[in-house]
Amino acid sequence: MGGWSFSKDRIPRGCLRTSEVEIEKLDYHHYLPLFFDGLCEMTFPYEFFARQGIHDMLEHGGNKILPVLPQLIIPIKNALNLRNRQVICVTLKVLQHLVVSAEMVGKALVPYYRQILPVLNIFKNMNERKAIATQQ
Repeated sequence: MGGWSFSKDRIPRGCLRTSEVEIEKLDYHHYLPLFFDGLCEMTFPYEFFARQGIHDMLEHGGNKILPVLPQLIIPIKNALNLRNRQVICVTLKVLQHLVVSAEMVGKALVPYYRQILPVLNIFKNMNERKAIATQQ
C-alpha cells in the first residue's frame, strides 16, 4: 500500500510532514481535481505540492482515475491558458503521466483535444516563426 508521505529528500526545505495518508483511500473525485487546479500555481511550495500530489495520485490511482477525467479537463485547460512556459511544461508532463496512469485514459482524452490543443498550437506557430526568422 502506498502511503502519502514525502521522503525527506523530496520535501522542500521549510516544509513539514504532518501526517501520512494511504493514497488509495482518498476520494479521487475530490482531491485529484483539486491538485490539478494547483497546476496554475507558480509560487513555492504550492506548485511543488500540487505537482507531487498529482503524480502520487496518478501512480496509485488505477481504476479510480478514468471516472474523474472529465473533472480534470478545465484545470488542464486553465493551466495551459496561462501561457507560462514553466506551467505548460509541468502540465505536459502531467498529461504524459495521466495517459499512462490507467487503461483507456488516453482514449478517453480524445474528445477533449479541442479544448486542450489550441494553446499548444500557438506555441507551435511561435516556434515555426522563430525557425523561419533564423533561416533568413
